[in-house]
Amino acid sequence: MADLTRRLASRNEIEDVEVSLVLTALAQRWGYDFTGYAPSAVKRRLARICEAHGAARALDLLAPILADERIAWSIIHGMSVPTSEFFRDPEVWRYLRETIIFQLESFPRVNIWQIGCGRGEETYSLAILLHELDLAARARLIVTDFNAELLAAARAGAWPKSELDAWRRNYLAGGGVGEFDEYFTICGDQIIAADRLRRPIEFAQHNLVTDDVFLEAQLIVCRNVLIYFGVPLQERGLDLFGRSLQRGGYLLLGRSEAIFESAGTLDDFDVVHDSYRIYRKPVRARPRVGV
Repeated sequence: MADLTRRLASRNEIEDVEVSLVLTALAQRWGYDFTGYAPSAVKRRLARICEAHGAARALDLLAPILADERIAWSIIHGMSVPTSEFFRDPEVWRYLRETIIFQLESFPRVNIWQIGCGRGEETYSLAILLHELDLAARARLIVTDFNAELLAAARAGAWPKSELDAWRRNYLAGGGVGEFDEYFTICGDQIIAADRLRRPIEFAQHNLVTDDVFLEAQLIVCRNVLIYFGVPLQERGLDLFGRSLQRGGYLLLGRSEAIFESAGTLDDFDVVHDSYRIYRKPVRARPRVGV
């Protein structure tokens, strides 16, 4: 039994070294730093990437990363996990519609920063919300991702028609007031976003790991992105959001991201809705302890 335990520990240590070498190669050769990501998330992603490339282990990716740009970029893109849907968690969207977006009407201009575009489902859900609340004409929806391939897919605004029924249900459950299908045209086996949804949207490449503040926002939407980061990167991201938000502005995280409260990294925000992970930057600066 002791011998088996030692062999398993040794195997895990070797795997950790292999993962570290792969991440170092991506950072030094191509400038994409995943070293601060949560180790368990990195291992899951690399396991999927190994399977897709026919690699027996992470170390087999090292030479292609260093020598083959096409494969390297495929691996970088594979480190993104674009899992989303229109109006995912409809109850959150209903609250956003009925409570948060409504309060943004007091601002003469509204900047919404959405981080981690996936393939655009959440982006265009926000665009529908702005349209139905008559805010699209004076809003900017700035959508960012580090992955240029995903940005291009989100910009294209096309998705499988097979998902339409599920997304209709989400839209109605989230408080939709029209017909979901009116926002799209059907082309073969795809649905394509209507031009009116695209008008407030601006796509830009931005990396939470390396880039800094570039706008002042009244609402930041970052759902199920920071959950993949280690604690130092989570703290960096939340600091960046705090410096990007106007006082009184809102932050929406993913339903599974309760980790930030337990880690004490949301001290600079007021809790608006605990279950929905909605927070607000205080209108007045809080006094610093000991000053």
